[in-house]
Amino acid sequence: MTLFAAATAGYVYLISLIIDAANGLDANAASGESVAQAKRYAAIVLPVILALTFTVGIGGYIQRILTNSIALNTVGKMQTQMLRAAQARDFADSQSEASGELIAKFTNDVSVVSAGLVRVLGNLVKDVLTVVFTIAAMLILNWQLSVFMVIFGLALWPIIEISKRMRGNAREVQEHIGRMTAELKESLGAAQLVKTYGLEEHEQARLDHSFSERIRLYLKLVTQQARVDPILEVVGGLVIAVVVIFGVWQYGTGAATGGKIASVLGGLLILAPRLRALGTLNNVIQESLSSVGRIFDVIDTQPTLEDAIITSDLDVTDGRLELINVNFTYPDGTAALNDFTLTAEAGQTTALVGPSGGGKSTVMHLIPRLYDVQDGAVIIDGQNVKEITQSSLRRHIAVVSQDAVLFNTSIAANIALGDLDADRDAIIHAAKAADAHGFITRLPGGYHTVLGEDGAGLSGGQKQRLSIARAILRDAPILLLDEATSALDTESESKVQAALTRLSEGRTTLVIAHRLETIRNADKICVVEGGRVVETGTDAELRKRGGVYAGLTR
Repeated sequence: MTLFAAATAGYVYLISLIIDAANGLDANAASGESVAQAKRYAAIVLPVILALTFTVGIGGYIQRILTNSIALNTVGKMQTQMLRAAQARDFADSQSEASGELIAKFTNDVSVVSAGLVRVLGNLVKDVLTVVFTIAAMLILNWQLSVFMVIFGLALWPIIEISKRMRGNAREVQEHIGRMTAELKESLGAAQLVKTYGLEEHEQARLDHSFSERIRLYLKLVTQQARVDPILEVVGGLVIAVVVIFGVWQYGTGAATGGKIASVLGGLLILAPRLRALGTLNNVIQESLSSVGRIFDVIDTQPTLEDAIITSDLDVTDGRLELINVNFTYPDGTAALNDFTLTAEAGQTTALVGPSGGGKSTVMHLIPRLYDVQDGAVIIDGQNVKEITQSSLRRHIAVVSQDAVLFNTSIAANIALGDLDADRDAIIHAAKAADAHGFITRLPGGYHTVLGEDGAGLSGGQKQRLSIARAILRDAPILLLDEATSALDTESESKVQAALTRLSEGRTTLVIAHRLETIRNADKICVVEGGRVVETGTDAELRKRGGVYAGLTR
């Protein structure tokens, strides 16, 4: 960029050299020496022109490659840091922000920053250097004319004021794009509901409003950006007019040669597009800074759920699980558990039943420490989960929830998420234990079949059996089943329930179920209501008691 800028500024000297030499040729034309002088002049000027153009061309070529490389690598590191921060943040934070808004930061905001970095690295330094070198050359050739460049300073104040507004407008645009992305993801993901309820026009109107708002915000931003060029154009015209008037006066008085005056004017013509480009670049910088702020909002997020300074790895001997006098309130102020006490004996199945909103799912969140209790303790084999590392805690827990989470990759890879080091034989063994091997082998690609988004093409029961296979492969001593069969038909439920029974053998299993027939054989059933355990016993004991559980079975 330095070579490029210096070579560009060299054109100012070249203009002076050409015009003054041409004037000299005219003066010597009568003496017959003009032809010889012209040859000597050509021998000097031609190599200079070639050297300058070659330097500008090569400098621009190398600079463009290097600046793009720097920009892309910087943005790549930003995305890596964003993903690391997003994965490390608290579960509560991930639940509170729409995934579409976060995706917009990874895509749209990163694209804005990437384009801005390329422009800034490629143009800012190069154009600033070009301006500096060109002004230096102009001052050397004719400082009296060149001092009128200070008139450009008149443009600074309005541009600074415009910049302040632009950054706020740009952030508005980026935030709206985040909301629009979330709305699009939500609408497209609910295709079944939209079609069956005939909501196409409703969704079209809702999204059309969002699209129109985006246009309005962009036009508001563009209106601010468009004000920069006219300001620079008017100020630039004023500078050229003053230089022309004063230059004519200098030439008339013999204070300067035509070549030096022309070189200053040529310098202004070189500077004008560079200064306009810097003004336009300011627009890009303001837009990029707003996106950088949103990106660093993610990167700078610090999780509050962190390992204690002194921790140890979880040592599971039996898998006995206890929640002792636990109180928990969600960040939004919703009270979930109140003096909650529960013991799940090692190797046994403990079921949680009760009305919705009673706190059952909260218990499932506290055991793997997705949230921290405010009072009380969660104990595994005598060890408080706050005093052990989160990684070792979660290695000893397998989860099967109502919504089977499947990725857009092969079936084998989805099962292998339970144990990334598992070999193919272990994956097949897990699938057989989950009663999934049969339908997998009937698929065109078998275990190599790539699933669509959320396991598109598979039935609910098939998805759930893949989720169970993943849990079997994990081979964890503690198993959490969160309404794993509630969304299945009777046939699928029987197959999944049989697989879950095999999975639960020898493990400490905590299960939430709305269908009471699925947990009648549980070793212990706990009725949860109002954030606490109100009844405990086996199915037969609780039915005889005639309490809350008996009411649920009617």
